[in-house]
Amino acid sequence: MTSLLRLALIAAALLAGPASLPAAAQSTPPPPANPASSPLRVFTVGASVSAGFGLSAEMATEKDVALAVFLEAALTDRGRERVTFVDEGEGWFFNAPYKSGAKLIDAAIEGDADLVVGVDFLFWYAYGNGSRTSPRRAKGLEAGLRQLERLKCPLIIGDLPDISHALKGSGPFGAPIVNRSMFPSPAERQSMNDTIRAWAQERSDVRVLPLADLMSRYVESKPVQVRDLEWRVSSLGEALQKDLLHPNARGTAWVAMIIADEISAVPGFEDGDFRFDEAAVLGQLDELTQVSRERRAEKDRKRAERKAKREARAKEKEGREREQKEKGQRLAPIR
Repeated sequence: MTSLLRLALIAAALLAGPASLPAAAQSTPPPPANPASSPLRVFTVGASVSAGFGLSAEMATEKDVALAVFLEAALTDRGRERVTFVDEGEGWFFNAPYKSGAKLIDAAIEGDADLVVGVDFLFWYAYGNGSRTSPRRAKGLEAGLRQLERLKCPLIIGDLPDISHALKGSGPFGAPIVNRSMFPSPAERQSMNDTIRAWAQERSDVRVLPLADLMSRYVESKPVQVRDLEWRVSSLGEALQKDLLHPNARGTAWVAMIIADEISAVPGFEDGDFRFDEAAVLGQLDELTQVSRERRAEKDRKRAERKAKREARAKEKEGREREQKEKGQRLAPIR
């Protein structure tokens, strides 16, 4: 076949288009597989309970262990594929609730939260010593609820517990960390809890965690229940830290399971996402905090080494000074 004839046949094939191409070349490639759906994002927003205040001392971790970590520990293997928790707990919330609350809600909105858990979000809007520009009690509660109204996703909030027993607690400096001037009266607190529930009833995607009932059960040694689990504390120290305000690790694990029970009822979440087994939750928590404990141990080791070196240098200096003093006394002229 001449070169001219070969060129003519190639040109004809090109002009004929795809119909003349082999079947394998004409087949349409399969569409790409649908990517796996992203995990549901749950933001925990609130004050010191959400931030895990004081738990680093008990758990020997580098930092306090947030409520979000306890909730993660309550996830099943399947739940870890479907749900992720984002910690927005603010330990200094009590100092400026209006500013802190707005910041945390901003974070949940910007983070496209699928669910927000604010177990102690409203607490410092109602408790504490307010100011003219940042009032507490009923006006403060209204301000907190207005922040929550900005959310366009399901919400779980806690009501307001009676914490009068914390006046007998012992904070980091020995004294109670709260005082009576911070407290609303029993009538005010009841009225505000009525307001919270009325507000929630008007919104189908809001659920109220009965924090007040939970705290009263701790105080009165009544059983606390979640699913088929039951826990009756014989003293507040079993569930709370020495300040008698913040839950200890076991108490926080139970709060996490109670919240998980509420989350399971939110559309999009399922029963199979969480485990309701205290030992299993605490065991998973131990794994989740292992790196933090190791870092804490390493820092403690280095701190102890530095202290030992300082003490050794101080002892050596003291020895030299004593030796020089004794030498001076030996060389002093006799009068």
